[in-house]
Amino acid sequence: MSGSLARITSVTLAIGFVGVCLVLTPSTSRAQLLSPGALSRAHAELDGDDNCNECHASGRRVSDNLCRNCHSDLSRRIRAGQGLHGREYTDRECSRCHVEHLGRGTRLVRWPGGGPEHLDHDLTGWPLAGGHLGLGCRDCHNRRNSRGNRTYLGAPKACNACHEDEDPHNGRFGTRCQTCHRELRWQAVRMDEFDHSLARFALRGKHREVECRGCHSEPPRYRGIDYGTCASCHRDPHEGRYGADCTGCHSEEGWDQLGGIRQNHPGLSLRNGHARVSCERCHDAGVERAPRAGRRCVGCHRPVHEAEFGNNCARCHRSIKWTGLPRRIGIAAHARTAFPLEGRHEGVECRSCHRRNVPRHERYTELTYDRCDGCHQDPHQSRFANLAASDGGECAGCHTERGFAPSLFGQEAHAATGFALEGRHSAVPCSACHQHSGRRRLDWSGAHESCASCHENPHGDQFEAEMARGGCASCHGPSGWDRPNIDHSGWPLDGAHELVACTACHSPSEADRQQGQGASYRGAPRECNGCHDDKHAGQFQSADPVKLCTACHTTTEFTIRAFDHVANADYPLEGNHAEASCESCHPTVTLRNDDEVVRYRLGYRACSDCHASPHDEGGQ
Repeated sequence: MSGSLARITSVTLAIGFVGVCLVLTPSTSRAQLLSPGALSRAHAELDGDDNCNECHASGRRVSDNLCRNCHSDLSRRIRAGQGLHGREYTDRECSRCHVEHLGRGTRLVRWPGGGPEHLDHDLTGWPLAGGHLGLGCRDCHNRRNSRGNRTYLGAPKACNACHEDEDPHNGRFGTRCQTCHRELRWQAVRMDEFDHSLARFALRGKHREVECRGCHSEPPRYRGIDYGTCASCHRDPHEGRYGADCTGCHSEEGWDQLGGIRQNHPGLSLRNGHARVSCERCHDAGVERAPRAGRRCVGCHRPVHEAEFGNNCARCHRSIKWTGLPRRIGIAAHARTAFPLEGRHEGVECRSCHRRNVPRHERYTELTYDRCDGCHQDPHQSRFANLAASDGGECAGCHTERGFAPSLFGQEAHAATGFALEGRHSAVPCSACHQHSGRRRLDWSGAHESCASCHENPHGDQFEAEMARGGCASCHGPSGWDRPNIDHSGWPLDGAHELVACTACHSPSEADRQQGQGASYRGAPRECNGCHDDKHAGQFQSADPVKLCTACHTTTEFTIRAFDHVANADYPLEGNHAEASCESCHPTVTLRNDDEVVRYRLGYRACSDCHASPHDEGGQ
């Protein structure tokens, strides 16, 4: 009975509620018809039945996912496990703490304990201690989110974010103030974790072992401490004799560590070899007194050089290093030795001659240098050892220190080899006879003395007899092929023939050209017409008496200065004939081939052959 009554009552109330809504005045807003109450000030923009789905899922209560869609900044912290929501309330519904529809003046947050000041701040992951305990929430949480609402998220944790105007160190020690200071009070300092390298006076060497109060007193004082010089803290046992800069001799590793004195030793360097010498070995009268042997090198070291370098060893051995001196010093000093560096030797590395793999006394004072082959290999394999010009194979006979090329092996030296360079041979480069070997070096043993070993024979077998007797030299000399030493007595060259080139008479025949040979010297014509054209068109060859060219002409010149008409033509020129010109009897005629020739053989001798008889007219 009671259950039925309850159901009836609920229905009645519902109907009554609807009835009330229907009789509302026109001024009543229909936007809040279904809303259980007004939203808080933060969500006021969502008031109205049309915006229910902004927070409520269909047929459900408030949706946490919809809340997180708007509050994305808080959603990211929850996913990262940060802050109160990410650490403690990950699985708690938003509506359990954030209740809506209670009106504009109500708080949107139900704080555990009744208010934000009662929240256990340890739950946020940032415990409050020391001076932070007395602060109000808004002293640190004073920011607004992207929507303009006040938020508790994103409060800074770095000390200087809140105390940026209170840093007495001006940022020199970074932002992690808690490394040295405590939250309880700033004066409580943990110096055991302080990195002193961040201070103006870094701790090195023995200073690391000094207790803090040794410099900062008790109670501690951290500012205004004088540390400008060593004397600010330490007493000077030398009473100022060596100045105020103790680091010139001592180091922070300890007073007995005299690294500075070895780097800045007055008057004498203590580097390299001297670095291994104890102070007492030189300062025999006390470490603060000058050595009795003096400061000169020769006071302790015996001179070892044979060259006159003097007693001022420091001029070369400035760094107290007997060997391995700088190259510039070695080059300058080498001029005083028995082997000055000249030419290519100036660019040779010192260790190339003074090799480190040999004992020191052999490396310098006992080094041999009287012969080139003491350092250089003989690329000629002793081929010139017996040559007088090479002094038993010594390179200096042909080469100089300026370089192996060009060689000094000239004509005079070449004559000692049995093959003197004369004539054209004196201008021939060495490589023309001494060909390159596989090592890109001239083969000095490859040259031959016979002409045929270098020169081709252009005559074939024409001069077999001469070649058997003396080779090409039977006719030619080194002055040139065009100046042969030929015995031409079998056909004497006189007159104009003396000036004629050999090839004018001994020119290659067609057969010579086909065989690639030079001119034929055997069988050259000896008659004039073998070389010269017959200007007389055969007048003196085709009819008796036959006359050779030599009957009228000489080898001196073809022009006849005085023709003996009796001896050569058997026709004396007498009387008026002696005054007549040659052309008046020997006219120039044109042959059938259009050649013009002077007619010397007339074929007639009677007067009537030339002259008409004056007695024929009326002389009968």
